Amino acid sequence: MHEKIRSGARRRWRFAIGAVVIAAATLTTGAASATPRPDDRVKPAILLVHGAFADGSSWNGVATRLRRDGYEVTMAAVPLRGLTYDSAYVRSVLRTMPRKTILAGHSYGGAVITNAAAGEPNAAGLVYVAAFAPDQNETVGALDGRFGGPATKITTPTEYPLPSGSGTAVELTIAQDKFQHYFAQDVSRNEALAMAAGQRPVAVAAFSEVSGVPAWKTLPSWYLLARDDRMIPAAGQREMARRMNATLIERWASHAVTVSQPGSVAEVIETAARRTRS
Repeated sequence: MHEKIRSGARRRWRFAIGAVVIAAATLTTGAASATPRPDDRVKPAILLVHGAFADGSSWNGVATRLRRDGYEVTMAAVPLRGLTYDSAYVRSVLRTMPRKTILAGHSYGGAVITNAAAGEPNAAGLVYVAAFAPDQNETVGALDGRFGGPATKITTPTEYPLPSGSGTAVELTIAQDKFQHYFAQDVSRNEALAMAAGQRPVAVAAFSEVSGVPAWKTLPSWYLLARDDRMIPAAGQREMARRMNATLIERWASHAVTVSQPGSVAEVIETAARRTRS
């Protein structure tokens, strides 16, 4: 009788041990399945660089979509004091980014990322959004003239004092009555009026300083072409995209495509991010 009791106890003990082993194996398997797959690697960060006659808020709709999709986004406040100064500033922001970074530049911001990302190990790729993409020794002003842009016809020059107190310099703004027609014709009138009133002036040096060795010669690049752009005509955008062998995406949009079509812009940036993920 006692032997039968002991035998039954042993069977129950073995069953309990087996259940624990099975449970442990199940937990181990579950943990293994949570291990990131190759396509689930850390997403690159995104650095958004606005252009002339604008500010960081022009990226708001794009940034909202990128953050919703799990990207860490920084919007640089470009000083707009000259290509050399602005590129150095954005380069300093890039160096603070926590991981490999996609730089996206709109308009003049394209010239800035062209220089800021050159030789920087943190830079993973470039996205140009209706943007200037100068080659070495080119100026934004020369490109504007070559492509038939209206910048010299619609801007108002104003003198401002230099911070050093050593004199004055000239900065430009778009005349408010011309802003919507040339910059943002597919944006609502009220929004275009607000953009015109809040535009950031840009120093003439931004158009006259020569560009350095371009980052697009060594980094993968994408170009979102705005086909109804009246600031940088589409033919000029297409020429720049082709000569740097960028992946070209075209949309019917004005120069203010980051405001009028933020979803399209975010989609291109996410495509670049997926293809450069490491």
